[in-house]
Amino acid sequence: MNSLAGKLTGVFVGSRKGEDKAPVESAELIADRGLLGDIHAGRDPRRQVSLFAAETLRDLQNEGFEISAESLGANLFTENIKLDSLKPGARLRVGEAVIEIVEARKPCRSITKIDNRLPKRLYGQCGQLGRIVKGGEARVGDEVDVIAD
Repeated sequence: MNSLAGKLTGVFVGSRKGEDKAPVESAELIADRGLLGDIHAGRDPRRQVSLFAAETLRDLQNEGFEISAESLGANLFTENIKLDSLKPGARLRVGEAVIEIVEARKPCRSITKIDNRLPKRLYGQCGQLGRIVKGGEARVGDEVDVIAD
């Protein structure tokens, strides 16, 4: 694997709205639906999967925020991808799956239960929402490539 290539560092699935997502080694990404077993699957045809940059999580932790990947509510954590600079229509290959970026993820009010400063701190750095164009298994450690931007 190319050391500069993007990488999937975390996969998270949540079965209940408003609760932390659980880490898993892999998840089935279902085209036009979402992650198998995730509460958000099938709810919105455009917002099927949420992505977050592992670098941003590390920055938050280094700044003293007591925050975990599970508490952020994102499904996929990436590394070495300029995730927050991707525009709608960009496509990522994640393992076997292809995800099209639909819109930037905005900090939701529920993260204020972690820290009241988080919505302002995460503005513009809260990751992306996407739809699954091609389904497949996504595993921690898989390469992540921008295949169209």
